[in-house]
Amino acid sequence: MTVAFVVQTFKDLDQVERLARTIASGTTDRMIVVSHRGTDLDRKRLENSGVTDRVLPSPGGRGRFGVIDGLISAFRWLEKQPRSYDWSVVLSGQDYPIRPLADFEMELEKAADDGYFHHFEAMNEAAAAAPPMFWPQREVEDRYQFEYAVLKEQSTALERTLLKVPRLMSEHTQNYRLHTGFGLMLGKRLKQTPFSRDFKLYGGSYWLTINRKAVRAVLNFFDERPDIVNYFRGVIVPEEAFLQTVLANDPALRLSTHEHRYVEFDQRYGHPREFVMADLPRVMASGCFFARKFDMRRNPEVLDAIDASIRSAAAALNAQGSNPVSSDAAMPRAS
Repeated sequence: MTVAFVVQTFKDLDQVERLARTIASGTTDRMIVVSHRGTDLDRKRLENSGVTDRVLPSPGGRGRFGVIDGLISAFRWLEKQPRSYDWSVVLSGQDYPIRPLADFEMELEKAADDGYFHHFEAMNEAAAAAPPMFWPQREVEDRYQFEYAVLKEQSTALERTLLKVPRLMSEHTQNYRLHTGFGLMLGKRLKQTPFSRDFKLYGGSYWLTINRKAVRAVLNFFDERPDIVNYFRGVIVPEEAFLQTVLANDPALRLSTHEHRYVEFDQRYGHPREFVMADLPRVMASGCFFARKFDMRRNPEVLDAIDASIRSAAAALNAQGSNPVSSDAAMPRAS
């Protein structure tokens, strides 16, 4: 069984290389594709690392469709290769394995589902408000029922402060929104959406674990429904709805909401918390295979501790004749 890891990155090449080396050393048969938003020189360095199979340019950009375009390019590259793959795992550059990847391979080999990622009906108030993502219906409406024009690619802290009052005033109108979180963007309410009882809007995690059947379903939809693709190009934060909507509406796919990833959201800002040493006992006890997010520059000792834990767990796995080991083996203690 071959697992294709698609790593989408935009910074900290040292950490990206470390992640790729950890994946390469912990798996038996894998492909590693990096979709990097950076310079040609950055991509050349990643290509020359010796652990990547392909490094592709990505438009990237949180809250924009470019990050999905980068993933689609990686999927298309995988589909063109003479070498086959069975599963695709989408990671950020700040993800990291927290259990032996041999365990993960065994889990996928016996999987009964076609995909594993957190997803929910976005217009179902109770489902959208359930952890870990907590989407109020007003946020769903502002994101996915307005078409946004980009007035400025990036907004400064000063601009966000100066525009706070106009932004809040726009929220009291029916047809317009001013958004400053992903640049300066002006939204106008769309007269109609593509969503219905038969094609529901889904939200959820962008970081997918899906098999090749599901990858092909995404690519087929992308090619066959340019109208819906273009609809999502005009909204904000499409990465938390487009793929989820495509996959969850496909009756041929069996999906699980168990995503094998551990993340904790900061409820003030909606971003994943950055883990430090004190968090590791909780992270490692989660039973997940990956966690996000880590920063090797600020807290290098965290990844060192995880590596030590994985080595210990892998040794125990080998000693038991490849029987699964407890996820809390050699759990690092908080300092």
